[in-house]
Amino acid sequence: MAIGFGVIGCGAVGAWHAISIGNVEGASLIGVADSFIASAQKFGERFNTRVFESVEAMLACAEIDCVCICTPSGLHADLAVAACNAGKHVLVEKPMALTVPDCDRIIAAADAHGVKVGVVSQSRLAGCTQVLRKYLSEGKLGQIITADVSMKYYRSQEYYDAGGWRGTWAMDGGGALMNQGIHSVDLLQYLAGPVKSIHAIARTLARKIEVEDTAVAIIEFKSGAVGTLEATTAIHPGYPRRLSISGTEGTITISDENFVDWDIKGEGLPEGVTLGVPEDSGASDPMNFSTAGHEAHIADMVGAITENRDPFISAREGKKPVEIIRAVYESSQTGKTVYFD
Repeated sequence: MAIGFGVIGCGAVGAWHAISIGNVEGASLIGVADSFIASAQKFGERFNTRVFESVEAMLACAEIDCVCICTPSGLHADLAVAACNAGKHVLVEKPMALTVPDCDRIIAAADAHGVKVGVVSQSRLAGCTQVLRKYLSEGKLGQIITADVSMKYYRSQEYYDAGGWRGTWAMDGGGALMNQGIHSVDLLQYLAGPVKSIHAIARTLARKIEVEDTAVAIIEFKSGAVGTLEATTAIHPGYPRRLSISGTEGTITISDENFVDWDIKGEGLPEGVTLGVPEDSGASDPMNFSTAGHEAHIADMVGAITENRDPFISAREGKKPVEIIRAVYESSQTGKTVYFD
């Protein structure tokens, strides 16, 4: 029997989820909900699916096993908790919440009701990420010395003005880091390991928004490695994200979902690995993504529910980049280094 999905939030991201559900075996789109009923009706017609008059009505529907939360970020926590309380599994877009206490609220609700919560972070699922993770686990780069990520994106003022919630503390929770840069933060800690300390500067340099459009941080990892985190949405024309990890035995660099550097002492390129330039990138266009990553997340949720296991990126994993980003903001505001327990 197919796992029934409901989509909350009928914008572009909600459409990615609906398309992905339709492309994944074992998943079925039951219906949609949105605070703007006209948007929901248009969405329902496009995907030939049921329109719920409210989120509460969706959560009361026995056909729905899992809800995809695709609303502005500031609504994620309350909706996720409500879904858990209704006994529904949850796949929530990044960030899972805007604060660490709200992440903990979601985790507590999921534990209390025995439901799964998955967090969308499709960059983790990319093939190149998994290959690099494997090489790191096997010690192929030797002792890790540096781990760096640079995200130089372009988002116009019109982009922020078009959505009243974008660039606000209440609904976006941050700017270049919490919205676009959270993928970079998540990859850095996923590949390089737990963070020991952060010293950072976050500034609003070019856009008329409440939150930062530029942030830079120096990171010390618990392994002893050091690194940098750079994120901006204010530069022209925008470039693909680059993540580079270097050790005593070699360096591997990823640009979006492509390898661009592969230099390991005494080794050539392994079979199946090629170097290339990214074809799809959200560096200057937030809609320039394929649905492959979301399809992988939907398939993973189907597996997690049917096999009674944790999603690949659980709520506890989804909390980690939020903790790091909040530490960046704290360091920038206080001028002090933030240390992690």
